Amino acid sequence: MSSPAAAKKNEGIRLNRLLAQMGVASRRKADALIAAARVSIDGKVVTALGTKADPRKQEIAVDGVPLDRPSKRHTYYLLNKPRGVVTTLSDPEGRPTVRDLVPARERIFPVGRLDYDSEGALLLTTDGDLAHRLMHPRYQVQKTYLVKVKGKPTHETLKRIRNGIRLPDGFAKPVELVAERETKEHSWFRVTVAEGRNHLIKRLWLVVHHPVIKLIRTNFAGLTVSELRIGESRMLRPAEVQRLYKQCEESR
Repeated sequence: MSSPAAAKKNEGIRLNRLLAQMGVASRRKADALIAAARVSIDGKVVTALGTKADPRKQEIAVDGVPLDRPSKRHTYYLLNKPRGVVTTLSDPEGRPTVRDLVPARERIFPVGRLDYDSEGALLLTTDGDLAHRLMHPRYQVQKTYLVKVKGKPTHETLKRIRNGIRLPDGFAKPVELVAERETKEHSWFRVTVAEGRNHLIKRLWLVVHHPVIKLIRTNFAGLTVSELRIGESRMLRPAEVQRLYKQCEESR
C-alpha cells in the first residue's frame, strides 16, 4: 500500500507532456526547455525532466511568462492563409500574422508552417499533443499543394522528381505528382508529400531548375479550404478532429 507521501509525489502530469498539451512545444522540445532552466513552477525553476505539475493548482511559466491554464476542451481552427502573412504568433517586423486572422481567445498555435509568400490550408490549435503528432514524420500525414513553376519541365525531369531526389538533409520523394495545366512561360502541378521539411516543395523544384513561382496548400491531413475565402477561418467539426486523431494513432 502506497504511503501518503508517495501519493503526493505522484500527483500531477509530467511537465513535458503538460507543456505539449498547452501548445508550448513538442515533448522533446519541452524537455530541452526544462533542461535549460527556462521553466518554473510557482516561481521556482525546475530542471529535472521527470518533474510533475498540476496546472489546476500551480502556476507554470516559461521564460518567466505564466501560461494560461488549459481549458477542458481544445480549440481547432482551419485557416485559408493569404500570401504576405507570417506563420507565427508575433512578428518583430510588424507584419500581419496568422494569429490576427483567427478569432480564438485562447493561446492558439499553428501546426507547422506556410512560408510568407505561400497560401492555403493551415491548422491552428491549442492541442499541442495532436499538433506534435501531425508534424512528426512517423505518422506520414499528407499535404497537397498546387504548385506553379517556371518553364515547362520535360518528361525526364518529372520522372526524376517522382523517383525522388537526394537533398542536403536527406532523400525526398513526393507521394504524388500530377500535371495540371500549362501557360506560355509556366506550368502548374499538384504535388502531395507526407513529410514536413522546411521549403521541401520549393527545394525539389529548384534542384531541377524550375523554381516555384506560386505555392498553394489545398489539403492538409484531409482538410481542405475549398469553402473558405482567402483570409477566412473556421472551427473544425468534431468528426474532423476525430479523423485527425485517427491518422495519428500510435503504431503498434
